[in-house]
Amino acid sequence: MSDADIARQIAANPDAAPDMAPEIDVRAIRRAVGMTQAKFAAAYQFSVRTVQQWERGAKRPSGPARTLLRAIKADPEGLRRALAAA
Repeated sequence: MSDADIARQIAANPDAAPDMAPEIDVRAIRRAVGMTQAKFAAAYQFSVRTVQQWERGAKRPSGPARTLLRAIKADPEGLRRALAAA
């Protein structure tokens, strides 16, 4: 997002902060754990459609999903075990 884009967004709605969070490459995370979209979604409790939209760039993960994706990247097997035990 450029400075001009930020200025336009603030001018249009001063109460809305621009999304400055760094991009998360969901496809790279999924491929690193060696899963299909369906298996990745099932293992980490996302919908397949959501994973597809993230990978296409139609939507961006936010809030808890970003945190979960960072945890998957750091320790995919540990997180899978934790979710399975819950």
